[in-house]
Amino acid sequence: MKKDKFRLIAIAVLTATVLASIILYAFKSKEWNTGNLLSIGIPLLIIVFMAFLILKRYKDVKQGMPMEDEMSKTIKTKAAAMSFYVTLYWLLAISWFEDFFARIAGLEQLTVSQTVGGGIVGMAVLFFAFWIYYSRKGKLV
Repeated sequence: MKKDKFRLIAIAVLTATVLASIILYAFKSKEWNTGNLLSIGIPLLIIVFMAFLILKRYKDVKQGMPMEDEMSKTIKTKAAAMSFYVTLYWLLAISWFEDFFARIAGLEQLTVSQTVGGGIVGMAVLFFAFWIYYSRKGKLV
C-alpha cells in the first residue's frame, strides 16, 4: 500500500514537471505557427490523459485497492504491444511523408530532433488510444 502511494506521487510529480516544461516552452516561443502549436498541444493532450489516470488510481489507492491488478497489467501489456506495432507504420509514414509534415509545421524540412520527437509523441498518443480501447473492451482473451 505504501509502495502504491509512493508510485502515485512519483507519477504526479513527473506529470507536473512535464507540464512545467511545456509552459516554459510556450513562454519561450516567439512565433506561433502550426509546428509550435502542435509541439505544445499534443503533450498537453497527453497530460490530460495522465490527469485522468492519476485521479483514477488515487481513488483506488484511497479505497485500499491495489494500484495495479492482473486486468490492468494485461491491458497495459496489450496496449504497449499494439502501440509498438502501429508505431512502426507511423515512423514509416513520417519518413515517406516528411515533406507533408514539414509543410504542416510551417517548415521547409524537419530536423532529426523534430522527426524523432514526432515519433515519440505519436507512440505515446497511440499507447493511450489503445489503453482506452482495451480498457473499454472488457474481455481480452
